[in-house]
Amino acid sequence: MLDATHGSKRRGLAERFDAALPFALTAVGLLHPESPLIWFASLAIAFVAIAGTLLIGAGLSAYASLFYGARIQGVRRRPPPILSEAGVTAQAAWVAASFAAWPIAQSWLGHPIGLVWSLEAAGLSLWGVLVQTFFGVLAIDLWLYVKHRLLHTRALFVFHKAHHAYRDPTPFAGFAVGPVESLMTFWPILLLCIPEATHWGPAYFGLVLGFIVLNFYLHCGVTLPLIERTLPRLWLNTSAFHNIHHSHVRANFGEPLTLWDHVCKTRLEDLERGAR
Repeated sequence: MLDATHGSKRRGLAERFDAALPFALTAVGLLHPESPLIWFASLAIAFVAIAGTLLIGAGLSAYASLFYGARIQGVRRRPPPILSEAGVTAQAAWVAASFAAWPIAQSWLGHPIGLVWSLEAAGLSLWGVLVQTFFGVLAIDLWLYVKHRLLHTRALFVFHKAHHAYRDPTPFAGFAVGPVESLMTFWPILLLCIPEATHWGPAYFGLVLGFIVLNFYLHCGVTLPLIERTLPRLWLNTSAFHNIHHSHVRANFGEPLTLWDHVCKTRLEDLERGAR
């Protein structure tokens, strides 16, 4: 009984921390060393851009999924919680924007940042950018896999449970994650503040856009045969693969890639094989 009480108190504290985090990240802007006003203007610009992209893209993807593809979990028995998914997505966009505001404000104030738009400024050839991008994708995907596994531990699942409220998700659930999970996902945006950590703009935004579009497909609730046949050959996640994570929870943790699920044997078929 005492353990249950302590557990309930810990969950309550964690939930309050999760709810307070967006306000704390916003308040930190008051500490900007040069211009809090420019920081808050950057926050507004970033939020409109991020939330607008996610919500409009999710809406288009959800509409398309009504006409194309085969439903994975069968006919819906009740309307999907789109408003809830969209609200949590907007909150996650605010957290992402609170990180993006720092490099935007830094650039606005005339200081160099790590985002560059020419290969000369990046100090790399096109081949060098491709190699850097390849290993960068592997590294960030490994972090996303580890993050996801951590969020499924008993201590941290309280920060991830909002996403699993959507057992049969729509594209609006693609980024519908709580504030702590949003922090763990989007903090690498801050690396753009480091001028020496160069990111070639076309590759950087190409990967970001690709991740967003992939996430819409992973949560659309339908499968498209050509895509389902093509993506696994590139070790990319698919709607069928990720939907298993929503319906079974304990398997298929990969986000952009399925590589680490294969390496760590956390696919559903691996777990079922081990249980025999």
